[in-house]
Amino acid sequence: MNKSDFQRAALSYVRTTQPLDPDQSWRKEDVQLAFMAGMEALALPRLLSLPEAAHVLNVSSSTINDLVRHGELAFVQAGRGTERRRLTFSQDEIASFIRRHTKRMSYDPTPKTARRGSRKTKLELAIERATADGGISAQLEARLAAAKAKKK
Repeated sequence: MNKSDFQRAALSYVRTTQPLDPDQSWRKEDVQLAFMAGMEALALPRLLSLPEAAHVLNVSSSTINDLVRHGELAFVQAGRGTERRRLTFSQDEIASFIRRHTKRMSYDPTPKTARRGSRKTKLELAIERATADGGISAQLEARLAAAKAKKK
């Protein structure tokens, strides 16, 4: 920011506020206060270009374009082009995006549901039955023999 920007800021502050003592109008101290307040009021945050925003978020430019397309990241359109928009992003928007997408994960060793706890699935039970006691054919023969014995 150069000196003329500070002077313009101080002048705009002087135009919009009243002097400390209205009877004495603007004194040197008032102008100095206005100059300092104008410097603070003029400080606009710098907009980040697309590659800079991608660098801050540690993603590619195409990912930034996807975030914009899906409405997850707000942008400021710079320039007058309609074919190729030049996207710029405020630092506050980038910080807000980071806050919205920050997650804290904790590892929970317990099962997610009671059903999936220590019980076996149907597939695990079928595999266990098929491999136990000599396989499926042995189990079938044992069942047939039990059925014949029951009939007698």
